[in-house]
Amino acid sequence: MDVKARQKLKVYRAIDNDYRLNVLTRLHDEPDIAFNDLAKKVRIDRALLAYHVGVLKDVGLIESKYERRSKKSSKYRLTDEGIKILKEFKLVKTSTKKQKKNSNTNLQ
Repeated sequence: MDVKARQKLKVYRAIDNDYRLNVLTRLHDEPDIAFNDLAKKVRIDRALLAYHVGVLKDVGLIESKYERRSKKSSKYRLTDEGIKILKEFKLVKTSTKKQKKNSNTNLQ
């Protein structure tokens, strides 16, 4: 099996989970959301969210950016691949202008 097919299978396995699908759709609707806010919105424990976010990051569907303001926080958003997967499975109608703009900015 070639590398591209294996990567696609990893992505499919990653999205075969209700928590992770909920995280993906929430990030579509609210890009650049802080970790704690995301935990509240998807209504799961932060430790469990950390695990699921790690799975989604590992397959390249989401990315994070560490911001230093009055308090330190990580902001999360979909990658272009994440947006593509949501559209492929018809989990979202269209990408918002804000999401498109943000996905073009390279995060560290």
